[in-house]
Order: sequence, then C-alpha cells, then structure tokens
Amino acid sequence: IAFSVLLLLAILVFYAFVKTTVINLVLDIANYTYGPLLGLFTLGIFTKAKPKGWGVLIISLLAPLLCYFLVNYVAKDAKYQIGYELLLINGLLSFIGYYLLHYFQNKPQFEC
Repeated sequence: IAFSVLLLLAILVFYAFVKTTVINLVLDIANYTYGPLLGLFTLGIFTKAKPKGWGVLIISLLAPLLCYFLVNYVAKDAKYQIGYELLLINGLLSFIGYYLLHYFQNKPQFEC
C-alpha cells in the first residue's frame, strides 16, 4: 500500500511540474547521463588509452553541460531540434575529451 501511494505521488508530481511524458523525460535524462559512459566504453574498446585523475571527472561533467548548451542555445538558433542523437554527440565529445586527456598525460617530453 505504501509503494502504491508513493507511485501515485510520483505520478502527480510529474503531472504537475513536467510538461512532457515521463518516458521522454527518462530518455532525455539518459541522453545526458550515458554519454560519458559511452565515450569511456568506446575509448576502452578501440584504443589502449587509460586516462587518469580528476580530468576524467571534469570531462564527464563538461560534456553533458556542453550538450545542454548545444541543445538549448545553438540548435534553437539554427532552427534544428536535437533529439535522441544527443547521446551520440555526448559520447563523441566525451571520447574526444578522454583521448586528449590521455594524450596530454602521456605526452613525451623532449630534452634539449
């Protein structure tokens, strides 16, 4: 009974505050959260790169923020609506960031 009441309250909150369907909201959240996971997974599958440290966390936060900016400001000015391809864009930005992080962490030092 308590779970039923909790589910009813969750549905009422979604109905009151969210202007889209619940499944679209869940998929939109997944587009932002799974992008860095997809980028890191792809980096591990296709390269031998191993980025380390706080840079991984920073890239994992910056890629979704950049995607949010892209969806809400850049794409609207271009009159294009980014849909579920946001996951691929987010994953690609994360992949590039992780690879650059690995490159600069392991950059060979030249001596004169």
